[in-house]
Amino acid sequence: MNRSVRFLRRAESDLRELRAYLIGERIAGPGDSVDRILAAAASLTNHAERGARPRDSRLRSLGYRYLVVDRYLVFYKAFPRTVRIDRILHGARRYGHLL
Repeated sequence: MNRSVRFLRRAESDLRELRAYLIGERIAGPGDSVDRILAAAASLTNHAERGARPRDSRLRSLGYRYLVVDRYLVFYKAFPRTVRIDRILHGARRYGHLL
């Protein structure tokens, strides 16, 4: 089933902040991680169930799934016709309260 992928404003902001951070820290290839995140999100059009379910019972009950891309977690919810990307967070971050 083909679904459309939609980024919430907060997820778009997360991507902008990530790109700015990588450029500011002069990390080689700042676009690489962002490009991989965008490619992973696009792959959800056909395989929305492939993401892992969070261990956190609250997030699991809310229907979240996530993909691991480099050091980042892409949190999303799959609906019958769309996939909604909610947040993109560094994997070392405590994220339960951010979703």
